[in-house]
Amino acid sequence: MKVVYLIGNGFDLNLGLKTGYSDFYTYYLNCISNDVLISQLKLHLKHDKNNEGKYQYWSDLEIAMGEYTKEFSHREDMEKVYNDLNDNLRDYIMSIEQSGIQDDIDKNKLKTDLAHPEKYLREIFKEDFYSFVKKWEKSPYETYIISFNYTNTIETILNMNGAIEIGRTIYQRSNLLYSIIHIHGLSNAPLIGLNDASQIGNDLFRDDIDTQEFLLKPQINEAVGHLNDRKSLELISQANLIYLFGLSLGETDKLWWEAVGERLKRDCRIIYFVYNPDEHPRPNELTRIRRKYKDFLLSKTKLTPEEKQAAFDRIFIVHNSDMFNLKKKQK
Repeated sequence: MKVVYLIGNGFDLNLGLKTGYSDFYTYYLNCISNDVLISQLKLHLKHDKNNEGKYQYWSDLEIAMGEYTKEFSHREDMEKVYNDLNDNLRDYIMSIEQSGIQDDIDKNKLKTDLAHPEKYLREIFKEDFYSFVKKWEKSPYETYIISFNYTNTIETILNMNGAIEIGRTIYQRSNLLYSIIHIHGLSNAPLIGLNDASQIGNDLFRDDIDTQEFLLKPQINEAVGHLNDRKSLELISQANLIYLFGLSLGETDKLWWEAVGERLKRDCRIIYFVYNPDEHPRPNELTRIRRKYKDFLLSKTKLTPEEKQAAFDRIFIVHNSDMFNLKKKQK
């Protein structure tokens, strides 16, 4: 049994870390720069934020970067502004990591949640879930995490230096967490950019190889040479269970949502953990809420209408749960 988690910034936010885009936005605007081009970018970001709070997620910033390429006539100017943003992001995330994780984090709950996320399903959906996994009742579980975060918080909490046991399966087989792959890099070299050339707003640079190599995430990962993209895509293609947590499913990472969609065509189930503090559905609204998020996830794939219909019941939605809420409760 292969289990793959895709974990986003919601995990770090749950720990109380200030890793949201809005946190970095405040930090970046306060970084002093005498460069005219960099100052213009900051004015642009400030204008958009003041107008509608336009940038909520990291993917919003990345899409804005793609659009902002229209402001440049020379690639060298664009690179200078991009590198300034990236360097300040590195410094900011490193400062967050240096501040450390609070002592009131429940390591055992993290292990339990990783081993048994299905416990957050409603009872009726647990029946469907257990019916699916029964075919692997004699098999050990191999668990992997694909992290979209720049931090190594999970490794730090679990004190990981290799594969560790996170618990037993419901059939009392071993369940090992083998590795955590950071597809956007770590704090010392964070990767921020676009999914593909279509997201480069400036026609002048869209087909320019040099521009693609410093703006497009797949090309940057290829240049770094760690094969994280390939390893992660292979894991998703082989996964029997996929868990999505703390993700906005932004357009600048659509490569991954499309890969998840491809896997849904075959023998796979997904639990998609969603969080919206403004939603408090009544019992007669729960089905509609689940349908909304299933449709949202499927809309990020390349599946045909017929394939989406077939995949619909292979997705379980968990809404506003206690998953990865790791702060120890006060006695």
